[in-house]
Amino acid sequence: ILAPVRGDGSPSGLREALAAGWPELAVYLAAGVVYVAIGVAFPEFLFSWVVAAGYLLLWTVVLPALVRRLRRA
Repeated sequence: ILAPVRGDGSPSGLREALAAGWPELAVYLAAGVVYVAIGVAFPEFLFSWVVAAGYLLLWTVVLPALVRRLRRA
């Protein structure tokens, strides 16, 4: 189902905007849940902010791009 959009490509209403944002929110929530689980299982692994930044980058940029690429193939 295609949501109504304005001429600039943005959603025409709040409901459409919220519906369009669910996939991105789901990615961030999944990343948070897995990060907490790793932190509980291996607390010393997540002490570095570099590891945390890399983890967030991996989950929010690299994995979605990989999934999109695999779905096109």
